[in-house]
Amino acid sequence: MSAGSNKGPILRDWIRREGIVISEEFLKVDGFLNHRIDPAFVEEAAGQLVASFPTENVTCVLTAEAAGNAIAYEVARQLGARALYAKKGRASTMNSPLLRTVRSPTKGKKADLAVSADYLGPQERVLIVDDFLYHGHTSAALAAMVRQSGAKLIGFGFIIAKESGHGRKLLAQYDVPIVALVSVARLEPATGGIVFAEDDQQPV
Repeated sequence: MSAGSNKGPILRDWIRREGIVISEEFLKVDGFLNHRIDPAFVEEAAGQLVASFPTENVTCVLTAEAAGNAIAYEVARQLGARALYAKKGRASTMNSPLLRTVRSPTKGKKADLAVSADYLGPQERVLIVDDFLYHGHTSAALAAMVRQSGAKLIGFGFIIAKESGHGRKLLAQYDVPIVALVSVARLEPATGGIVFAEDDQQPV
């Protein structure tokens, strides 16, 4: 169940103005989102995600360390929920870890993700959030951990979906809403252009 792409004109303008196209795959947003953080951007994005799940009684907002931490915290704050992030690596101090291994598209290598079963269990209603949806492997790994824990998966929320990665198709198996505030149809490194799905008149 997909939703989203018509939610974020303010965010689209922000991304168009400050985002930097690195290649056909990579859009750099670390000037305002996942390295240096603009609280106004994060607050706006979080508010839109919260508005997309108004009656779901979310108790846990789950993300993966570390790019998703800021948006997860703010979504959780606005929802009155707890934020939880999957740590990279297998901490020896973590009790009963839920574990998955994923490959990072930006770093090009595999990493273990771990969440303590102390904080994720059948009593939780979980919204998974992240800055980007691309191939969807990290979010799918988080969803698998949610299901393993016995918690209820409510949905997925992303600030930006790079639709060329077809991540929605992978996440569709969980049969919950997939919300992306901004959908990028393609990136054009030759011109530095960001073509949003709403503006694109060509098949992608």
